[in-house]
Amino acid sequence: MLRLLTFAMMLLSLAAPAAAQSNSVYIDQIGSSNVIDITQAGSGNRIGASVTPSTITGSSNTVTITQTGDTNALDYSINGGTNTATLAYTGNGNTATLTCGNNTTSCNDAAITHTIIGDDNIISTLMAGNGLTNTLTVTGNSNNISTNQNGNDKTQNMTLTGDSNTIVATQAGVGTHSLTMSVTGNSNTYDISQAGAVTNTLVINTQGSNNSITISQTN
Repeated sequence: MLRLLTFAMMLLSLAAPAAAQSNSVYIDQIGSSNVIDITQAGSGNRIGASVTPSTITGSSNTVTITQTGDTNALDYSINGGTNTATLAYTGNGNTATLTCGNNTTSCNDAAITHTIIGDDNIISTLMAGNGLTNTLTVTGNSNNISTNQNGNDKTQNMTLTGDSNTIVATQAGVGTHSLTMSVTGNSNTYDISQAGAVTNTLVINTQGSNNSITISQTN
């Protein structure tokens, strides 16, 4: 049974000056084939919390999150198979932590897509399971991206354009790794590692600034 859950948090225009609004959302959802669509546009923003993230547990769920401006921040945990999460941030505080899978529930055949445009970025995505896909596009500002995938058939695809960069991307065993990155500029530092057993593929196309790259593919 398909369930649709939609949240829209908009900053209201007030005639008199007022303190910035908080538009935080917390969700704890259990079930399958759910569609969750959250939109926050302006002011305090937050989804979940670092200690108690918003969670969805089940399979074939679709999560779409849009945060447009101000202090942003997200802590979301997805557990179960064949789930899809699409996250778009546009500007200001950013900071996201998304986990897919945990010690007891794998996150097989999951697809996570981030699109970030600007400001203080810091994104961390942790995924555990088979058939994982993690796609990330950032455009600018303070960056700091850390991903991590455990399981079979992993793949990642990153595009970053500028500012203070730092990417750490780890994909451990067992086999069928792949990583495609294209970075353009500013303070750079990548540390990428893809472990065993067999099948590593790595394509990195980088252009400028203070570079420092460490790559380790093992088998």
